[in-house]
Amino acid sequence: MKRFLYLNSTVVVVSLILSACNAPVGSDVTGDATELPATVTETAVVEASPTLVSIDLAGPPMEIGSKYPYVDGTILVAVPGGTFIMGYQGEDNPVHEVTVSDFWIYSTKVTNSQYGLCVATGKCVPPDQKNNALFGNFSHANYPVTGVTYEQASQYCSFVNGKLPTEAQWEKAARGPEGNIFPWGDEAPTCSLSNYLSCIGNITPINEYTNGVSFYSAFDMAGNAREWVLDWYSPSYYTQSPAEDPLGPELGEKRSVRGSSFQDGTDSAISAHRFSLNPTENLPDLGFRCVVGDPTFFAPMCEQLGYIGIGPNGEEANCTPDMQCNNVSISQAPVCTQRLEPYTIVTFNLADNPPDGWVYDVPGCSQISGEDKFVCNPPGPFIASAEGSCEGSNTCEASCPVNYINEDGVCKWNGEGSIGTECIAGTTYDPLTQCCSATPGSVVDYKLCPAGYYVSDGVCYSDQSYTQDTESLNVLFNSCEPPKETGGGGGPTPVGGCPVQSCTTGNKWCQASCSCIYQYSTC
Repeated sequence: MKRFLYLNSTVVVVSLILSACNAPVGSDVTGDATELPATVTETAVVEASPTLVSIDLAGPPMEIGSKYPYVDGTILVAVPGGTFIMGYQGEDNPVHEVTVSDFWIYSTKVTNSQYGLCVATGKCVPPDQKNNALFGNFSHANYPVTGVTYEQASQYCSFVNGKLPTEAQWEKAARGPEGNIFPWGDEAPTCSLSNYLSCIGNITPINEYTNGVSFYSAFDMAGNAREWVLDWYSPSYYTQSPAEDPLGPELGEKRSVRGSSFQDGTDSAISAHRFSLNPTENLPDLGFRCVVGDPTFFAPMCEQLGYIGIGPNGEEANCTPDMQCNNVSISQAPVCTQRLEPYTIVTFNLADNPPDGWVYDVPGCSQISGEDKFVCNPPGPFIASAEGSCEGSNTCEASCPVNYINEDGVCKWNGEGSIGTECIAGTTYDPLTQCCSATPGSVVDYKLCPAGYYVSDGVCYSDQSYTQDTESLNVLFNSCEPPKETGGGGGPTPVGGCPVQSCTTGNKWCQASCSCIYQYSTC
């Protein structure tokens, strides 16, 4: 019996699992970008909380709780075919039942690091710098890629032999078989469940909100960044759409966008929320994820990076690195000139003896006073960041993923299992080793870390603090107001023949010499 949409329950939290590269199973999916992936088997939905399922060498089973590591470092989650409750309220999303076929979907949004690999191979073009100023910056490697158009998102999914999800696929992955109002259940959003309005005020990494995963263990289906989906948008489509595998209108002017962002409130956090945008546009809070028909399409990479910290399978670390980082904090002082022209001074407060190689950056702002101070003028916002190497020693030995053996510090595929023979762009298949290596002459480094990990000195770390020390700050501007004139009597005492002025205290206007100067902190 399907549950109606009431705010009364919470879905069990399921941790991210990164497991072995294993043998093939499932159907081969072909077709252009307007087709839904072919059905593997139509499996009846089991109405129960998801459980963690081991993956054997025959490949990942298409059942609730099944996960599989994919070629670009993501974790795919299985969404078995079946019927679910779609829609909520309003003219463009009426409540109705929809049946979709089996599919695998990215458990997280595509990251800057993953998208950067596609750019490096020449299969993708960089995002709009205005709406993703820190693309390529280490500190934002695991943040959702934003500033991409519909076509750019589609190109990436093609790069990994996938495609954008349909609206129906996306909504089922977000809501589960019983039509939860929110990804985690029917409980209203909180800042521990989702990055929505007033929680953070900016984009966050793709796997931070473990308490807010969906029924199928997908992260950030509400909050953080909206997502492109496959369909053309029509406000009336779901009043007359097919009951099985709806693909959206054949034509349209705008593409559908699903989910919500860090700027949206509670109403937009519901999983049935629909939005639309011109496909040639992009936003600073709009990303995407992909769906995949055959998770074993690609052969494994012949070599992979080892890991330190929490392992890819979620196991506790055998060793914790002894690393000491020199903290660098960032402060901003929004001020206004006497002519009421706003600007902001961003200062990097360095440690006494910061190590060499630190980078301080505020894209769009001008550096002043050496290396640690910048002046920013509207329009904004800007993102200030600092990054550099930690001090100390790492005495931990890196471990290798399952089906890889450690040879002199390098994780090499052991040849077990029999999986796909295709290779991602820029790599070549070796039939003797049954794995893929970078094509000779390629400048692309295919030794990847899982999504959500950080790479340093050829090792993947589950904790960023073990790799590099980073700080970031969103630089905003406050409006300036003209000083308030008084006619004397009760006002402040004139200074040096200056005209009488009245300035309010408490983080606003304060008198200094002959003018009222805007201060961010108390005068």
